[in-house]
Amino acid sequence: MLNVMPTDEKFISSEMSEYFFEGTEKLLEIWFTRSDQDVKGRSLKDVPRFEWERLLDIVKCTIVTSSCHDGIDSYVLSESSMFVSKRRFILKTCGRTTLLYAIQPLIDLAEKYCGFDTVEDIFYSHKNWMRPEMQQGPHNCFTSEIQHLDELFEKGAAYCLGKMNHDCWYLYTLTDFNDRVMKPDQTLEIIVSFHWHLYLC
Repeated sequence: MLNVMPTDEKFISSEMSEYFFEGTEKLLEIWFTRSDQDVKGRSLKDVPRFEWERLLDIVKCTIVTSSCHDGIDSYVLSESSMFVSKRRFILKTCGRTTLLYAIQPLIDLAEKYCGFDTVEDIFYSHKNWMRPEMQQGPHNCFTSEIQHLDELFEKGAAYCLGKMNHDCWYLYTLTDFNDRVMKPDQTLEIIVSFHWHLYLC
């Protein structure tokens, strides 16, 4: 029989605390377009797999398996998942991955293989870390992440939703709404931030 017993962080044994894995995911979503708005026949799905593998090497994760369909290509990663459609790229990673370092190479790939020369929008977000000191820069501090993103995008805006000294959600996006098609859009994020002890008896 499998027993599942939730425990608070303060009750985690010292032996288990020596190994820590940051389960909080970093989420990156980028929409691409062209300055002349001619996107017909262009798709991020045209980027070859070996390029995605190189990109993920920068992030420090690998492809485990994939499934390709007409509308979207899905990838199960060693550190979560990746989704590629015509103009949208989504990458979710956990642990100590360096997701932000993939943005500029991704922009280069979108232009090289698809002719996309413009980032229409970007959403980068995550819950506050449980152990920020274990993240690799610039991910160990949201201020550093903002600085990194501001070097890539001129019209970015950063937000904190919730209590900065408790559970909160960090978000970075663009503020230039000129010539952008506004469509209803919702995102649901389910966060599990407590620990579980699993044992057999």
